[in-house]
Amino acid sequence: MRRSIALLAFALTACGQPEAPPPLPAPPAQVVASPWFICDALNAPVLLVFSAERNGVTEVAQYEKPSGAIQQRTSYTLGAGDGAAGSVYRALIQNGAEVGHVRQINSGMLENPASAYTPVYSSVRIGERDLSCRWMPRTRLMGFTGRRAIVVSEDADGDLLYHSYDFASAAEAQAIDVSENGRTSTFSLEARDGAETVSADGARYTFQADAETEIVVTASSDGTGRVEVRRHGPEPVQAEDLIAYVQGSAAAD
Repeated sequence: MRRSIALLAFALTACGQPEAPPPLPAPPAQVVASPWFICDALNAPVLLVFSAERNGVTEVAQYEKPSGAIQQRTSYTLGAGDGAAGSVYRALIQNGAEVGHVRQINSGMLENPASAYTPVYSSVRIGERDLSCRWMPRTRLMGFTGRRAIVVSEDADGDLLYHSYDFASAAEAQAIDVSENGRTSTFSLEARDGAETVSADGARYTFQADAETEIVVTASSDGTGRVEVRRHGPEPVQAEDLIAYVQGSAAAD
């Protein structure tokens, strides 16, 4: 990760005139609490966040890559699940007409069903667009900031992995298949052998990216989250709030 440096510019007014008030700070990105799921598209420069279903309705927030800016919010009525060939399709309905659907693959259809720590939402169709969604086996946390998507997952041995996917380089990233039916893209950064701390305040994942750099991902019990980069000490040199995230865990035996 590159450290971002913010440059502040001050405008001087004409002689004898009072200084213009400083611009208001940009509002923080609106956090989507407890979303239904996130579709980080692998074949289009967008990321969709589906809000939790309420009274049969979901709101879909669309974020653009590479800017990370929100483009629109659209509400859909959800149809009943329609099962077919190991998948369940939920219709997206507007004004009484079906305009798309969400496809969820039954975990029993996977190479290793136990790897589905999160539901397998494999694709979304809206209008004429078919979006292929990122999904990783044994995902512990998947979320995004205004600059990147991140995934904390386990490998087959249970070791924690961190991958980030920068929006700035999304156009160059290649969609790839990984083991156990995973579908993702080339990563911007990988860190392995992470450590997890769980408390009443939430979960914390710590990774040593290199000899000097530590990455800390927190998912708080109040629904907020954060990614921090630290060098040579506990104070972060870069911090980004998670706009939305989902968490997963192994099925109880």
